[in-house]
Amino acid sequence: MTDERVRDWVAATPPGRLRWVLVAAWVAAFATSVLGDTEPCTTADLTVCGPDLTFSVSIVACFASVVLLWWRPFVAVACAVVFAVADLLWDSVWQANVAWSVVAVLFAAYAVHLRARLSRQRAIARSASVSLPPWPSAPRRPLHLDGPHRLMAAGAVGLVLVAGGAFYAYERAVALDDVHASRAQVVEATVLSEEDEDGNQRVRIDGRPEGFPAEADVLFIEVPDVGDTVALRIDPRDSSWTHPVAEPPDRTWWVTVSLGALLVAGLLAERLTAVRVRRRLLEESHHTTGVPVRVFTDGLDFLGLLATDSTRGLAEFPVDEVLRTDTPQARRVAAPTEGFLVGDVRDGGWAALVGPGGMRLPLGPLAALPADAEVDMDTFERDPEDPRDWSEPVPMGTIPVPLPVVVEAPPWLRAAGLGATLAAICFGTWLLWDDEVGLSGAGIVFAAGSALHWGLDQAVHRVRVTASEFTMTSVFRATQSPMSAVREVRVDDDTAMVIFDDESVLEVSPPGGDGRGLAAAIERAVESMPRPLEGSGTQDRLSWSAFVFAVGAVTLVATWLTHWLA
Repeated sequence: MTDERVRDWVAATPPGRLRWVLVAAWVAAFATSVLGDTEPCTTADLTVCGPDLTFSVSIVACFASVVLLWWRPFVAVACAVVFAVADLLWDSVWQANVAWSVVAVLFAAYAVHLRARLSRQRAIARSASVSLPPWPSAPRRPLHLDGPHRLMAAGAVGLVLVAGGAFYAYERAVALDDVHASRAQVVEATVLSEEDEDGNQRVRIDGRPEGFPAEADVLFIEVPDVGDTVALRIDPRDSSWTHPVAEPPDRTWWVTVSLGALLVAGLLAERLTAVRVRRRLLEESHHTTGVPVRVFTDGLDFLGLLATDSTRGLAEFPVDEVLRTDTPQARRVAAPTEGFLVGDVRDGGWAALVGPGGMRLPLGPLAALPADAEVDMDTFERDPEDPRDWSEPVPMGTIPVPLPVVVEAPPWLRAAGLGATLAAICFGTWLLWDDEVGLSGAGIVFAAGSALHWGLDQAVHRVRVTASEFTMTSVFRATQSPMSAVREVRVDDDTAMVIFDDESVLEVSPPGGDGRGLAAAIERAVESMPRPLEGSGTQDRLSWSAFVFAVGAVTLVATWLTHWLA
């Protein structure tokens, strides 16, 4: 598969921007439905402002259509169509009928476009396939579910329990409403106030039963004016069960929660089942052709795939273990190996890797890498811990910059750092000066301590390079190293890399961006320095900002513990 074919294959991946268009259409339809529903509450039809089981069931499909677009697009399309049909059948608001019908058409068009894109990827993969060599059969690797899949299983079980609990809560609430309704009576009341912060209005109940409060707080869907007379339904034995006659209590939202939890649990269970089913189908199928690829790991949690005739990233291949290549030896062992990709070679398709060691089965579908993803094959021969492997010597003829050079934050950022330091101590202490702070004080101490460290880092972090020494200041340490302690000077883009005799590395990026010139100046200074005297090496001590940090941290912790324990 050449660079051109890889570009075509990746370009055929469904664009994400279309999903945002569908989300915008969904939001517009939802707003249209709400604004178009102007039917007043009435006792002739209690579903207008009261419980409507049909709506509570179908709204699950409505929200699933937009939530599942990224995860299960075809399920999302099915939900959008189902909800549009349901809306046409039970919703009397014509604006909503039109809006959700348009949304369903857009979702269906997206499904057609998605199918065409995926078919295009399959066709490109078929055209790049070659015959598989006659490798001997090898034993298959057993399935070991990783942490995310075990979490899926636990989540599915938990959601089933949530669904059962929510449905039980619905039946319990309806049964209690029936008990209240069996002894309820209708009374008139006068509205005394506007809505409070909870949306309730105070009413005076006229002709109240004996022992019933004279006034009550009632939540209205259609908000009446102060002084209006309204009809209320009350339970003489329980003043908390009071509502407008045309607005009975709605408990059907429990059904929405229950069905939503069941839907997500079902999708999680389907994914877990699909892992086993798809792996078995890939194992039992007789593959004669495959797409030649190179496989790399480079510190990833998946196998990266490249086409054999290209350096462009093709796709991620999910595997059942964490692949870490932290050591040079591990990186060299994990250097790209060749194999063949068989199965449904498309974004979201299930495919297997075939090589001399047998078949490697996936733990999930393929995921196309970004269009601009390229892999530097030379990185597999480099040691990430050795700067000599990923930097270069100072180029010959580089003009050195004049010394000294000081690298520190600009004045405004240093001033901001000092302000943040003072604010972290003062504001944090003020928040902790509360006897009821409790365990939440730990979070305040952590946040204030982090802000204190950041402020000091901006204020004091400094590197000064002279012709004779380096002076490095951080929040906790102040270090002086003579030029004679430098073993080697290298460059990495616009950064000077200074390697000392103790193998420590100092990276210096000068303000003007001339890292090569600074590296040349340091190299010249090192060459002109005499051999160091005994005991004249690097000197390391605590910086003054370390004491400031310690005082601030102790103040915060002491304030918290004093008020908490008191």
